[in-house]
Amino acid sequence: MFILSPGADPLSDVAALAEEVGFTGNKFKYFSLGQGMEKEASQLVETSATRGHWLMLMNCHLLIKWLKTSLEKSLEKFDKPHKDFRLWLTTQSDPNFPLGILQKSLKIVTEPPDGLQLNC
Repeated sequence: MFILSPGADPLSDVAALAEEVGFTGNKFKYFSLGQGMEKEASQLVETSATRGHWLMLMNCHLLIKWLKTSLEKSLEKFDKPHKDFRLWLTTQSDPNFPLGILQKSLKIVTEPPDGLQLNC
């Protein structure tokens, strides 16, 4: 899980890693979450876990309710996901983020690129 700071975007780094270890083409997928995207995101998680793909769900802070009601339960029900399956999440810091997902995740805090000033 990438906890984002303003200006940071880890997609290119994860995509480069995926390519380096052979997860190219349809083996690496990324999906930007937003209102109304719950069903498609759930299907991508299910498919990726079954087929052993890497999936990056971006902007998880926009669908906190879905994370609690669907994603967390889906991850718990996977008895034996494919050994190659990886789920990458990006989110801004949110006090309502599901504790179960946080506890099971390796967390990485990103910083904005050098020279980028925050507009306040």
